[in-house]
Amino acid sequence: MKHGTHISMTAMALVAGLACVLAPMAVQADSRPFTWIDDIHGAIIFYKGDAYYKKEYPRADWDLYLDQVRLVQTTYAAGDIHATYLAMNRFMDMLEAREGGIPGVAANELFNFCNLVTPAQFHDVERHSGPPKTEQPRAPEGVRWPG
Repeated sequence: MKHGTHISMTAMALVAGLACVLAPMAVQADSRPFTWIDDIHGAIIFYKGDAYYKKEYPRADWDLYLDQVRLVQTTYAAGDIHATYLAMNRFMDMLEAREGGIPGVAANELFNFCNLVTPAQFHDVERHSGPPKTEQPRAPEGVRWPG
């Protein structure tokens, strides 16, 4: 009897393991590869669903950002590099301006994350390098930055 239970448990474990292997294939049924845009989309979903931000910033409109990232995805999927560049820079500008009343901490973290994952050809690296403009350090009066 114990031998039969062991076989049943082994069979269930194999079925569960197979389900774990096949589940991602079912989720990505459109056969579209996972991209840097999906990483950004996931980060927005994280902030939108976070209990702290929901409580502290109940009027924050994360849907503005989700809509813009969908536009980035659409232009990227179409192979339109210029339109992807424009859409992604608009997204970065939205973060800098904290459009939709999103919290500054989340905006800064998303901004920095975008700098990490977005290929340089799809955003203005000069303009969007470092922290958002609102967070840029200021040189004291009469002092020049090195370089």
